This record gives sequence, C-alpha cells and structure tokens, in this order.
Amino acid sequence: MQHLADMSIQSGQILGSLGTGGAALLSTTLTIVGIRGKKKFKITPEAAPLWGLIDGTLYMSAASFWTAPDTITTSVTGSITGPDGPFGTVGLGAVAGCITALALYTDISKGKKATLGIGAASVFTQAGGIWGIFPVFITSLTGKALGVH
Repeated sequence: MQHLADMSIQSGQILGSLGTGGAALLSTTLTIVGIRGKKKFKITPEAAPLWGLIDGTLYMSAASFWTAPDTITTSVTGSITGPDGPFGTVGLGAVAGCITALALYTDISKGKKATLGIGAASVFTQAGGIWGIFPVFITSLTGKALGVH
C-alpha cells in the first residue's frame, strides 16, 4: 500500500501522467462538453477556436489515430498554396490569417469555430513565424503541466 506522503504531484504534472493520446482524448471531451454545455461548463464562441487549437496541437503530438485532422488539413492547404495554386501564390501565413479571420469574425457555430481551431494547429505549425508560437506554447504547457509525453 502506498503511503500518502509518497503520493504527490510528480514533476509538476497536475493531472498525473496522461500520455499524448489521453491528453487529446481529455481535451476533445472537454471541448465537446463545453460547446454543448449549458450550465456548469460552457465554451463561449470566442473561446471555441482556442479550444480547437489546443485539441489539434495535442492530436499532432499524439500521432496514431489522432493524425487524421492534420492529414486532411495538409491535403486541403496543399491544394491552395504554392505558385501554381488557384489563387496565385499563396503562402501558409495567408491561410493561417484566413482561418483566424473566419474563426474570430464570422457568425458560425461554436462547433465550426472549434473545427477551424483544430485545422489551425496544423497550419500554424507549418506556417511558422508568429503563427508557430501558439502550437509551441501549447505543446510546452501541456508537456510540463499535464504530463504529456
């Protein structure tokens, strides 16, 4: 039997060791509950893209089953970007800006905003520049505080 003194928050892991798949599952569950929530836990329309961004970043870290959104996003952005794209030369920074504008400044549902956030994780990571700060910050925060590894 383990003594209470032996049980503590290990290395700052607030929820113990979740694993990357576990963190992705937990985050997705919270996003769904918060979007549908009416009383105890609600995600606002303004916060929904951020929750999606956290989910998408965790999906990329988890790999396995969780890579589907990244694969879909990369496929879609690949058809838009580059010098031979339908809109001329479009870089991933422009795509990141468009996703952000749609997520923050349109009157779409919270679920769609969260879905844009999930796609944004992949685009932001690939776009680099200031966009890349968000996924790196989320990865760093979840890795230390949640025991994601």
